[in-house]
Amino acid sequence: MARRVNILLIFALTSLFLAGTFIYQAPSRPTSGTFGPSSNPGERLLYEDRPLRISVIETGGSHDEVIAALVNAWGKLPGAELSFFQRLSRYGSHDIMRTLDLSNPIPDPRGMNDFRKWEGGDPDPDIIIAATCELDMRMYLQNMTQLLEHTKAYLFCVIHHADRWGIPEHKLEEPLSPWVRARRVEFLALSPHTAEFVVEKSLNKWKVVKEEGHQPLVRHFVPVFPVQLPPIPTDDSSLSFGLQGDFGQERRDYKMVFRRLGEFLKPASQKNNAKRQDTDTEKEMESDEDSQKAEIAPRNITLHLVGHGRHPPVPEDVINNVVFDEGLNYIDFYTILSRCFALLPAFATPEYLDRKASSTVPAGLIAGSPLVASKEIVDAYAYLTEDAVWLQAPEETDFDVIGRVLQLPNEERKAKAAKVRDLTKKIIDENIILARKWTLEAFKKIGVRTRA
Repeated sequence: MARRVNILLIFALTSLFLAGTFIYQAPSRPTSGTFGPSSNPGERLLYEDRPLRISVIETGGSHDEVIAALVNAWGKLPGAELSFFQRLSRYGSHDIMRTLDLSNPIPDPRGMNDFRKWEGGDPDPDIIIAATCELDMRMYLQNMTQLLEHTKAYLFCVIHHADRWGIPEHKLEEPLSPWVRARRVEFLALSPHTAEFVVEKSLNKWKVVKEEGHQPLVRHFVPVFPVQLPPIPTDDSSLSFGLQGDFGQERRDYKMVFRRLGEFLKPASQKNNAKRQDTDTEKEMESDEDSQKAEIAPRNITLHLVGHGRHPPVPEDVINNVVFDEGLNYIDFYTILSRCFALLPAFATPEYLDRKASSTVPAGLIAGSPLVASKEIVDAYAYLTEDAVWLQAPEETDFDVIGRVLQLPNEERKAKAAKVRDLTKKIIDENIILARKWTLEAFKKIGVRTRA
């Protein structure tokens, strides 16, 4: 009897095993591995005993912040192993990236010429992120052609100048058309408005894009990442606001800037003089509504000019209230901006509202500093929200907004800064989700099988 039970048990287990074999067949193993979603954040995205290899290339030499944002999103993919090929790694950008919670520690950056040496023993990448794509594709034309022909690598092509992609002189159509035909590339603009420009006014001029079935994906990616910031300032005895970018006088009317700063400082100075002279001037001022506002004006206001270039001349009456912050590492840069109750945009041309993506907008988000923004800016950089900026009315200048914000209770300024930090965290979390989603979609598209 016992023997019969054992035979039946063996038969039942064998049947279950065979049934399971027909119901679930292990997928074939393509050259780049088999990828699939994971409910466990620590589980490898790649179902082989090797990492998911991601190569980040950057031949421009001036886009550290964009690289850090891309690394924070794609470097969190389970099993992701990054390699960097850069012209420059500046201002301690890798020090910030080493603080990011990635699947694997980031390596030191390698020289950009090393990317041409894949035949020398480096393993093939699964993903290539061209962080300055309009330059990278020309620099690495031969190598990228080899990768297209001999690997299953997928290319994420980051766009900085949306208008260049429709100009034949920039020679971008030739190196990228084979990737478009192979459905192995998608384009990442750095704002919604530049993505729209690329689709409607640049790529639509390409011959390959006009071919049926070869319309490439164009998405936008917001270049923000987490940094360790000090707490939101609580003391309103000393207030700072900032201007970030090139100090060039063709970009800003600095005479106006310093005149308005002097106006912000003047009421407090008048009040102090009145007290020292022990006259009735203060009572006369209190009877005037504008002077009542001056009575609550902060005593110390500092303008931080954060960037580079030739310094504009600063008048004597405000020279102690203007600070030029330059040559900073990124940690100091974001720390200074985080202490500003407002950050002014420094858009030199209207092109920053249709074909160029400003670095000031994501810098303010990363630092938690509210941007002074018109409705046009919020519409163009649609990842912004009106409650996370100091919204500029149509009849106001940006310095009118600064004057208005200076009159607000300190609690309102703190609340605005908190909303900026909340928005930044939300965008960073979304970037991580999108990097995973886009990667899985990419591998499915090119035939690297995924598990449902």
